[in-house]
Parts: sequence; C-alpha cells; structure tokens
Amino acid sequence: MMMETADGNTMRVRFKDYDFFVPKDCAGKTAVIQGIAFNDVTSVAELRHYAEDAKKSKEEIEKITEPEKSPAFEAEGVIIYE
Repeated sequence: MMMETADGNTMRVRFKDYDFFVPKDCAGKTAVIQGIAFNDVTSVAELRHYAEDAKKSKEEIEKITEPEKSPAFEAEGVIIYE
C-alpha cells in the first residue's frame, strides 16, 4: 500500500508477514498504522514487479533500471476510517 505522509511525501507500507491486507477501494481515506518505520532500498526486480501489478506497459517496466531509496513502513495493524 502506498500512503501519503503528513509532510506530503509518499511512503510504501508493507504488512508484517503478509498476515493481512487492506481493501483496494480505500484510496483517499484516512488510515492509522502501527508498526516500524525505516529507510528502505527497493530493488529493480521488486520495482518491476510492482509496476506489473499496477498494469504498467512493458515499455514503462523496462525503463526501471535503478533501485529506489525511500522511507518505508512495516505495519502490524491498520485502521481505515470511512
């Protein structure tokens, strides 16, 4: 899940041990997450996998050639407000 932070940046949120997921229709809703924040490096292979999941074109996927450094979060729990 990608989440906008309070300062307007975007942060990837992963779910601890993939034990749970959030509904796909929660975009734009307020969420409270509990877990651990850390700096992350996402590999080219993983970025391409995310692009495939997002139904990006083959050309867009092939343009991904560098790993991405960014803040990330491993969530132990998420509450989504309507």
